[in-house]
Amino acid sequence: MPNVYKAVIVEDEAPARRLLHELLAEHHQLVHLSGEAYNGSDAIALINETRPDLIFLDIQLPDMLGLDVLKQLVYHPYVIFTTAYDEYALKAFDALSVDYLLKPLKEDRIVRALNKLQHFAGNGLPYSAWDNFESLFNGNTLTKEIKTLSVKKGAKFTLVQLSDIIYFEASDKYTYVHLANGQRLFCDHMLSVLEEKLSEDFVRVQKSYIVNRQKVVEIHKYSNNRYTLVLNNRDFIRIVTGPSYLQVIRRVFEV
Repeated sequence: MPNVYKAVIVEDEAPARRLLHELLAEHHQLVHLSGEAYNGSDAIALINETRPDLIFLDIQLPDMLGLDVLKQLVYHPYVIFTTAYDEYALKAFDALSVDYLLKPLKEDRIVRALNKLQHFAGNGLPYSAWDNFESLFNGNTLTKEIKTLSVKKGAKFTLVQLSDIIYFEASDKYTYVHLANGQRLFCDHMLSVLEEKLSEDFVRVQKSYIVNRQKVVEIHKYSNNRYTLVLNNRDFIRIVTGPSYLQVIRRVFEV
């Protein structure tokens, strides 16, 4: 068993990466961070090159699943999943990892995961997940099931329920989240990234807006190739769709 585990973080959300750095700093005598990646392709190259003992791996990355990353590694490190998926959805992946950490990440769960890691290695237990990886991987498909999103609130980051989000707005190189209670919070993702992460309830309706289709209360014809969507927030905001999104609007809203 190594005295210090060399570790890599694979996580596309900057707030989650920062928080994991902070939490692991309290365990520097056990874990040394040697690199990080925010997408799957970079992670594969980094991990195969540096061969860390341990990977903190997000399940849903912008370009692939975390499981796809594991399939392309040339050796078998220990894995601790970090994810916003709910616990029910994650049970199927428990067998593939030392442990998994649900976001928001918490100190007590970090401690438990590291204790399990030492139990595996310290007792010479085989990391059996790799022995039947193919069958576990092929038997588990993952759909978008995230329930929360990390957003900035004042000087700190917090999680909001997706069901509380009315729409996302891109403005002046920033992305904002508009909530049902009227709050506008800063989001650390571009709309193009959010399109990949969010469930099918969230629809890109023009270059500056993604709306929660469950919050659309009225749809009005604006022109031959555009519509006005009325959303169910306190001000019943009206958003005009973009002409290039006409087919998406017609398919999603059946208009």
